[in-house]
Amino acid sequence: MDLYVTESEVRQLEQRLTGQVTQEQLHEALTLAWHLRQRDSGRALVLCEDISKLLNTSSRSDTDKALIYLRMQLIRAEEKWLHADLDGAAAIVQAILRHPDVHLDRASLSDAHRMLGFIFSDQGKHVECDIEMAISIDEASKADDMLRKQSTAAALARVAVLRDDKLAKSYFDRHFDSRNTPKDIHPGLAALMNDFLGLHAGLNGHLEESGAFLNKAFELCLDSGQIRRAILTAANIGYNYSNANDFESALEWLQKALKLAKPTGWSPSIGNCLMQIGDTLRKMGSLDAAEHMLHEALEQLAKLTNSRNYALTISVLADVALDRRDYHLALNLFTQLSMLPGAQEQADLQETAIRGQAKAQAKLKSPLRETANNKSAALAAKR
Repeated sequence: MDLYVTESEVRQLEQRLTGQVTQEQLHEALTLAWHLRQRDSGRALVLCEDISKLLNTSSRSDTDKALIYLRMQLIRAEEKWLHADLDGAAAIVQAILRHPDVHLDRASLSDAHRMLGFIFSDQGKHVECDIEMAISIDEASKADDMLRKQSTAAALARVAVLRDDKLAKSYFDRHFDSRNTPKDIHPGLAALMNDFLGLHAGLNGHLEESGAFLNKAFELCLDSGQIRRAILTAANIGYNYSNANDFESALEWLQKALKLAKPTGWSPSIGNCLMQIGDTLRKMGSLDAAEHMLHEALEQLAKLTNSRNYALTISVLADVALDRRDYHLALNLFTQLSMLPGAQEQADLQETAIRGQAKAQAKLKSPLRETANNKSAALAAKR
């Protein structure tokens, strides 16, 4: 079972499965369900139910049935992960890894470990995430599955880049030559590579280069069915524009991300979009609208309090408090940020927390200067 296929390949599968699925079409139905796991997760689950019914009357061997069942369980685990049911997703994956037949399918084994890595990442368990990703790469290598191996390596570098961009880049370079990307690279892998390179360039201040990589990544994510990553990439393009003070373009891309996210019902993706829109509105000076968006984001991220995106939302709320000159609230929020699991081992968020606390404390220690500044501003306004 390939990790990713293109939109044209999915359409071909759909054309062959227009009616009720038969025993002879079971594997094609399973393949379609797998590749719809993010394109249309609801339909993927319906197909899994149809396949389960077929298995009950199938003459296949118990081993074949088990391997089909494990692939369906991976689809169900991913659907729960997308909806932020991390405990439910982890329970399914752990059961897959305990199944006696899972070692007969290295692809499923690799996919289970990669999914567990993504779950750990959302839980703020970075060491555990890296370990699971490394196991996934190893299992893909044993299966001689280059797409799985390289895609997971790129995903691991992408996860690590926000903690240590230099280390992540050195890791990426061990697997890829980013200066000479092959032209016939699979779109699913190319999406991940461009996503990493775009984020790395942005973190190092190369916004134009970052935008070029991320624009490629966005289109490739859509074509390869990586919808969650497409939403995140569109939001990151908006973030780049926001950093360049091009707020109109920023909001255009962020609304594009939100429009893609809302029909899915995936709270992590929706929450990330709302957070980034809130940050852009704050930079525009629309503090009430920004605060409204940020509180909506926190509601969406309520099941992900250990995630980086939850920590980022607290960080932006702290900035809003600074802009409102509510320094007590700002200090409390920046202090909270420094202790959140999603901010641990995240160099940028720790630096933001330290700087924010220092700014708030400096203002609180000089109330007379602040009062004088306010009076001067009032006099200037009257003139």
